[in-house]
Amino acid sequence: MKAGELFERALLGEKTAYEKWSLLNHEPIARFGYQNGITAPRLQKFLLDVFRQLHSQLPADYRDEQEAETALYKIAVSHLPVHCTKEQGSDDKQILRFEEDREIHLLIQELDEEVRIPLVLFYFHNKSIDELGNLLELPSHPVDNSIKEAIVTLQEKMHLQNREQVEKRLEFLGASYSRFTPSFNEEELFAEQETETSIEKAAIEPKAPVQKRTVAVIGLSSLFLLGVIGASFAMNDDNVETTAAAVENGEINKATVKAWKAEYKKIKESSPERLGITPKVYEKLEFVQRADEKFEKTLKKSNIKKFEDDPEALREQVAKLMLAIETPKGMLEALDQTTMEESETAEFMQSFALKTKELMGLADAVLLEHEDALSNAFSHGEFSAESIRVHKEKYPKEVGALVDSLNESMLFIQPHPTEKRFLTRRNMELFYSNQLYMQDIFGYQYIALLEGEPYFDGEDLLLPVEEMAFHLTQIERYLVDAAKNSNEAFDEFEEIFYQAFWLTLKGSEANPVFGSDGVVKENYQEAWNNLISDAANPLVFVMLPIIEEMEASGWRKSAHYDALAYPDISTALKMEQNGELAAKLPNGDVKIKPAFVDMKDFSYDQTKKLYSKFAANHDKSILKDVPPLDVLFMYHYANKIKDSETMWHLLAEDKLKPSIKEYKKEWKQQPDIAEEALWVEVYGDSLYRRKDELYLEPMINYQTENGRMPPSTVLVTKRDHIWLVKNQMYEAYSLGGKEKEYENLIASLYQAFSAEQEEALLESASPGEIAGVFLKAAEEEDYTTMYALLEEPAKTISLESFRHQVVTLDIPDFSSLKNLIFTLDMYEYEDDQRRGHVQLDFGSGSPESYEFYDFGIVETAKGWRMSDMNAY
Repeated sequence: MKAGELFERALLGEKTAYEKWSLLNHEPIARFGYQNGITAPRLQKFLLDVFRQLHSQLPADYRDEQEAETALYKIAVSHLPVHCTKEQGSDDKQILRFEEDREIHLLIQELDEEVRIPLVLFYFHNKSIDELGNLLELPSHPVDNSIKEAIVTLQEKMHLQNREQVEKRLEFLGASYSRFTPSFNEEELFAEQETETSIEKAAIEPKAPVQKRTVAVIGLSSLFLLGVIGASFAMNDDNVETTAAAVENGEINKATVKAWKAEYKKIKESSPERLGITPKVYEKLEFVQRADEKFEKTLKKSNIKKFEDDPEALREQVAKLMLAIETPKGMLEALDQTTMEESETAEFMQSFALKTKELMGLADAVLLEHEDALSNAFSHGEFSAESIRVHKEKYPKEVGALVDSLNESMLFIQPHPTEKRFLTRRNMELFYSNQLYMQDIFGYQYIALLEGEPYFDGEDLLLPVEEMAFHLTQIERYLVDAAKNSNEAFDEFEEIFYQAFWLTLKGSEANPVFGSDGVVKENYQEAWNNLISDAANPLVFVMLPIIEEMEASGWRKSAHYDALAYPDISTALKMEQNGELAAKLPNGDVKIKPAFVDMKDFSYDQTKKLYSKFAANHDKSILKDVPPLDVLFMYHYANKIKDSETMWHLLAEDKLKPSIKEYKKEWKQQPDIAEEALWVEVYGDSLYRRKDELYLEPMINYQTENGRMPPSTVLVTKRDHIWLVKNQMYEAYSLGGKEKEYENLIASLYQAFSAEQEEALLESASPGEIAGVFLKAAEEEDYTTMYALLEEPAKTISLESFRHQVVTLDIPDFSSLKNLIFTLDMYEYEDDQRRGHVQLDFGSGSPESYEFYDFGIVETAKGWRMSDMNAY
């Protein structure tokens, strides 16, 4: 039935159509009730009263749904006094995860009704002043004054500076409200009304997992009193007949339904023991209550009848319900035996995430209850669950039962990073061997995010701030990539992202951002820089002006930092999800057109025209809006004709770019891309951002994979639409052939340097040449020369200790090498030193027999020198 037809039939008073229409329109009315002080358990009764009253007025001649919605809100307003209570809802922490939201939510409840209702409708239901006047049957001016009065009151109570700050807090609270999805049992609309008590008992709790510290209401001492059988549920012989009925194809009959109920019951009966909890606690778990509710609704006769023409669709629903009631381990075992569509894998992981989060809350409560007894559960400074299993008699029964249940719950225990207690995390290891999720990019991302949770506890991070920066960029990418597939689990990580970002930027009482000297601490500086080094647009948008101002002030102050508000990162994320943010960033309008070049048919003819124009005076403005692949081919054409000067002018400016004199001295011709490459390709995903620069890394496929080919050239543009080449230094030498030029040069350099140990002899030597001399000395067992070729920080040990170290490293003989390759590391280190890697190959040259040895090498005041051999 189309939406328009459903509305028309509902307004005629047709009960089935009205039930469906009510279900589609209940959420804003339920939220309106909650925002005005109705607790979540009372929302079902509130909704029933509101929708029943509207139905009693039908048929009605509403011109459109907007008019019907206004009538619905008027009825809702009239029912508020009946259902509102003075008490604070025990479920607020489940619905509103952050203290800031709960604070302003409670302050709104304290407002007088005549100012609270207009405020709620204006800010959270997008009603205009004129619409409010019509709805509340008041002139526009008093309505506007009521909203202003509410804002002033909230501003004073929260000690905020202006209206804008209040409105930002309201905006973020509105986002949290929108994530609250209260359910509605529309089938009760026309059923015989029950007492308020029974309705409240049956009311559907808000869809949010139990918080870790809220399980005290169940009773800590009763949580883990049962033993754990460990094995997943399996049918016994008595159930063979009903199981067969459940899985057979064809129509759904009584035997089928009986089999489903028997299977569901068996899973439920075995789960408490497997999870190490009592049946009473198990029945209170939210995932159990949700599954029970859905299962009962799915197997109602009226619902089964709807699937007469499509029994397989009902079977699919029941299969999902079986997974919904299973333990985490049972879910994973079922996953290994089935195939799923992408949408189904997302639903599966959402169920797994919320289920394990609830079990983590129970487990953490037990760990907190028995933290004194667990203080001895360390083995060499780390928690040992196996030690507890072996010595159960030494620990409380609840702890032993918890440890035995970890496998079924798919959790593990680890020490709290800052406090003398323990916490649980998900054990996601087995998911990484599941091909279904390894092939699903969103699934793979989500598994990694679940593995890292929890990220914070109370008011502080549970990870070092530098490490948290990495996790924030991963969460951000997931939120950007998966925005179109938003679900409850997605919303969970959206909230985690906001809170973790705030703690990373503002610190905590235990971990302040600023030192006693008023300078941002180094670990925070590192974390903030990492936030824009490999991040998506939202983090860059918020952090870039902060970092630029901090760097300019010596990391002492930033106007953007001082003005940063809690919802700002949320606003940036929403802008990115709506496609509005990129244009606000440096080079935000840059678009990369996908391009594929088959090098078999490639010619430099077109490149020569651009090269001639640019090489004449090296004017970079000529390159404005030139496609990046054209710049890439011009760079390689200059290499082909040995024009090192033009290659230098095509390099992007950065801290590691050498002078043109140094560059020409170090320059080595690289293999020609036109002769060695099979194809070159760029596409949208090749583009990434670091700070205010955009980077593009073309894919280059070479004819041979023997390691002698240079790494793909990286292109960069900074605010000006001019693509240049990221500074890249590369050397490749083939040994063992007829040409002995490199071998002869190394022999000569080694002979001269080993005799006199004169540093000046190697001042102009390239990285590849220094590495060759070092390896020649190793082959000659000349440890004195090897030691002399180390950078100074690597000489912290004596020559004799170095000799013992080298003997154990199995360094290959110089004469046995097939190839030696040096590649400059393009990462900009804080000490501004150029670093790179020397790779040694003494295989046959084919990919199968390739054997690499990797040495670090660094540029010093004396020239290039070998790095610490401990890293070899």
